[in-house]
This record gives sequence, structure tokens and C-alpha cells, in this order.
Amino acid sequence: MKGLLKRNKKTFIFMTSLLLFLIGAGVIQEIVKNLKPFEDVPVVSVETKDENKNQGSEILKKPVNDDVKVSKGFYDTSLDDKKLEESLVYFEGVYRPNDGIDYTKDNESFDVYASASGTVIRKENDSLLGWIVTIEHQKGIQTIYQSLDDIKVEKGDQVKQGDVIGKAGNNVYQSTLKKHLHFIVSIDDKTVNPDKYFNQKIEKIKTTS
Repeated sequence: MKGLLKRNKKTFIFMTSLLLFLIGAGVIQEIVKNLKPFEDVPVVSVETKDENKNQGSEILKKPVNDDVKVSKGFYDTSLDDKKLEESLVYFEGVYRPNDGIDYTKDNESFDVYASASGTVIRKENDSLLGWIVTIEHQKGIQTIYQSLDDIKVEKGDQVKQGDVIGKAGNNVYQSTLKKHLHFIVSIDDKTVNPDKYFNQKIEKIKTTS
């Protein structure tokens, strides 16, 4: 018997190893069968809030109601001589080009609205220009509201298009207009004629400037 085992020792070791291998393979196959596929594992997505993501679909609107009139327009060199003269601002013996649009309503106060959604990046009381609010809509695009009164917003506020940001007030620089709003559109720190950008999509303003 010992001689038989000795002669078949290699065969016995091989058969034993094969049996253990088959048993191990069966166990692994059963484990794999019970595992959930990777794609079945739920994935939790994290949405980043973007305050400015919807601004591109907005159009730039006038900051006042239709019953408020333009008293002085933007100094645009494409205008005729008469309109250019009307868009000059006289202050302390000097005529200066008007860098925005001035709105009045027979010396009555009126609501001033955000022309588009954005972030209030400035609220300041200037000795000549009066209360100023600046709203940034997209990088490089800002609307500026001067000669305000009864301001409803603070620096850092997120405002929506049409929100009341204040009322028309008085300032020293254009005191002859009495209660008025001085409205500026700025693109990359350059003032532009607001009339050319009203009713244009915010996202396209920079490409058309």
C-alpha cells in the first residue's frame, strides 16, 4: 500500500490541487453572482447653485415705467448736432457729454426697477451724483442707477429683473432736472448708449458692443 501511494504521490497531489481549485472557483463564482453591477449603484449628484445662470435668457429692460419720460439722452456721436447739444450736461461753467439717460416725471418721484437680474455690487452716497446703486449682471456688464432715493437694496443682494431698487431723487450734478433717475449701462468699464441695448438678450450684449 505504501508503495502504491509512493508511486502515485504526484498524481494524488495533482488531483487534490485540482479539486481545491474547482471548489475555490465555485465559491468565487457564487460571490460574483450575488454582487450588484456597478451601474446599479445609485449615484448622488450635487448641483451647484449658479445665481447668474438664467440671466443670459433675459433681455435688458428699461428701468422705469412707460409714463416716465426721457429728459436727456446719451451723448452719442452718431446723433445730429441738435441732439448732441441736447445731450450735454452743464455744470460749473463746463459742458460735459451725458454718459447715460435721464428720466423724469414732472418732478414727481417714481419707482426705479432693476433692468435685469444680478448682484448689487455698489451702494454709495456721492456728494455730486446722489445715491448710486450698481448691479452686475454678467462679468463686465453693469447697470448703474444714480440720483436715487428710498433705496430698497443693499450691497451683496441678489435682485431679479423688475425688482424695485429705489425711487427717483435729486442730486447736485443735474439739479435742474430736480427729481430724476440717471441710468447708465457699462460694458467692460465703458459707458454705452442704453437705447442700443434695450430689448437685447444679456448674453449677446457684449458681442454686439
